[in-house]
Amino acid sequence: MKQRKLNRHSKVLSRIHFHSKKNDSIRYCDSELEAERLLMLEFDKNVVAYNTQPQSFSYSVNKKKYRYTPDLIISHKQKGIYFEEVKPLSKLENEKNKDKFNILKMLFLDGLGMILETVTDEDIQLEYTIANYKKLYGFYGFTPSIKCQESLAVLPNSLTYSDLVEFATKNNWHLCDAISLIANQFYTFELSLLLNPNTKLIKNNDSTTNI
Repeated sequence: MKQRKLNRHSKVLSRIHFHSKKNDSIRYCDSELEAERLLMLEFDKNVVAYNTQPQSFSYSVNKKKYRYTPDLIISHKQKGIYFEEVKPLSKLENEKNKDKFNILKMLFLDGLGMILETVTDEDIQLEYTIANYKKLYGFYGFTPSIKCQESLAVLPNSLTYSDLVEFATKNNWHLCDAISLIANQFYTFELSLLLNPNTKLIKNNDSTTNI
């Protein structure tokens, strides 16, 4: 039997397995930038659910047929359901890609009645935002201890991260309670600055914040 050979020019994509707590399942992506975008969606309270590479679409331009698969489909509380393409800005500024995505945006809107948005590294890699999300994601969805929940009403509206840890220690909270309050946005802070003991935390009075 003849041995089959792989074409040397074929591309085997290295898939990234991202564990989505929001979707309670694994989501696959093809780049670190896409994985960082998924991390942002996890923390976005307006994002209900999302899926990666949801479906491929065929389209024609000047009698030539093409195939396109969006990176994401997102269900959003305000925007509804829409598609997203995640690309480095340097690639989207390429004239060929500019034309391609201008056509695709028009085709998605006219043919499906749905929006296709482009998101770049400049929208995602904002100062220390991703570094903070990576630090907090392990505690996202963590249920605080009973002692922590009993203390929530008396917590101040503003304090530093070190103050919160000190309060947690004095009140015999679970070791992860303080950081989980930040991860679950009970307290918010300036995401463009790296979370540290001196970080100022502000209590989130948004009723949609669940602890």
